[in-house]
Amino acid sequence: MGPAAFYIGLLIALIAAFVAQPSSWLYVGLAVLGVVIGLLNVTAKETGPFLFASIAFIVAAIGMASLIPLAGVAIPIELIRLAANITVLVGSAAMLIALRAIYGMAKGA
Repeated sequence: MGPAAFYIGLLIALIAAFVAQPSSWLYVGLAVLGVVIGLLNVTAKETGPFLFASIAFIVAAIGMASLIPLAGVAIPIELIRLAANITVLVGSAAMLIALRAIYGMAKGA
């Protein structure tokens, strides 16, 4: 069910970027799917690579969204929405995994 939640989340993020205005319900739904992905998909062994990849994606998405317009290049609003949607999906999973890792380290200490 974990991989299915990931693919469903990506599909919702993609479709919503092109057909819907951002809404709080969209972001709540993506965040809930992100939590499901974090609970079902990411094992203890995958924690480090998942968090590294999540941080890299989020920082790159934020950086590109702010730097490309400064260069005078227009970004289609749909691509900005897609990056925001995926950031919510991945970010909520990353928060859960990070908290789980912190708890595991604190418990072991």
